[in-house]
Amino acid sequence: MDKKRLKVTQDKLEYQFKKAFLEQESEKYVDYLCEPRTKPEVYAAIEKIALLHLEIKNCDDIIYTANIPEFDDPLF
Repeated sequence: MDKKRLKVTQDKLEYQFKKAFLEQESEKYVDYLCEPRTKPEVYAAIEKIALLHLEIKNCDDIIYTANIPEFDDPLF
């Protein structure tokens, strides 16, 4: 395996772990919202959940991009 391919694999794995961590954090905030909260607490938690989901989407995009072959031409 060449160094570039190894780096892409390591980066992809890193983002998969980061995505899993962010999903767990998001679930913690959802659980937090299941208890009675003040409006400011609810707004802050919703904002944090939204930011976490943006980061998750970014990780998904990076993982998807890492899975695209360098060349799509089967004759190359």
